Amino acid sequence: MSNNNVLGTALSIIDKHIHLNHKEIARKIYAETNYCDQDYNKFIAVITSGNLTFREYIRKRRLFFAASELVNNPDRVIADVSLEYGYSDQTAFARAIKREFGKTPIEIRKSKDSLPDVRKVLENHLANKSRLDSIIAKLKGDNLSNTDWHYFEDFIHATDELGFDTATCCLISELSEKLSIPFAYLIEQCFEMAIQYDKNRDEKISEIIDVMSELQIKSQDELNDLCQHYDCKWYDLTFAMVKMYQLGIDSEDELERIWDFYDCKWMLGDPYPVTREMVQDYRSKHRK
Repeated sequence: MSNNNVLGTALSIIDKHIHLNHKEIARKIYAETNYCDQDYNKFIAVITSGNLTFREYIRKRRLFFAASELVNNPDRVIADVSLEYGYSDQTAFARAIKREFGKTPIEIRKSKDSLPDVRKVLENHLANKSRLDSIIAKLKGDNLSNTDWHYFEDFIHATDELGFDTATCCLISELSEKLSIPFAYLIEQCFEMAIQYDKNRDEKISEIIDVMSELQIKSQDELNDLCQHYDCKWYDLTFAMVKMYQLGIDSEDELERIWDFYDCKWMLGDPYPVTREMVQDYRSKHRK
């Protein structure tokens, strides 16, 4: 039995015995597939980037069946449906339905929207062979219980702790095989590189903010416009260039003449003494 078929069989067993509790379902799965729930738990955690566990899958699937029953049998008493799917307290059942689907049992009955089906989500992961090839290639035979789980643990660590998505982990895994570098080592190196990249980016952003503050640039958009206007990089800008752009002045010579004409005095930290009105006034008086 292939790994995909093994998991598919487990999902079918869950549906068939959805009214049983988790332990009873796990026993039936083990009896038919010889794989325990911990095996499936690790496998599901890997293929869903750590977003779903086997126990959580069963809980979500049970709520899906319960909600479907509410929709398909609108005359059934909600309390009866609650009991059928393991909730002796109707209030707890209503809260669970609300958390899962964002609607109360009554609202679900009235709504015509389709219910999100966690099995379809999981099957979509299984259908994505580019995502699974790297994982399944690590399995030795059909028996997950006898598999070396170091790879899976490294994979889960990469998605849960380091923040890599599954597709990226698969690419790094393929690269590790081509280069004969241990997957765990390569994933850590990639993480360190990502940290260094973020650090350099943060330092650059901090430098840009300092320059904007120093040159009295009002926004990122204005900074972009300045760089485009002068065809330069942000670190090439000067205070005079910024002020000429902001005041609509064509050259440093014109700026100096305006300063001399109005006998401007200025200390760092004070408002800049030249305004657009002064520029317009100067030009009107010196128009040829």
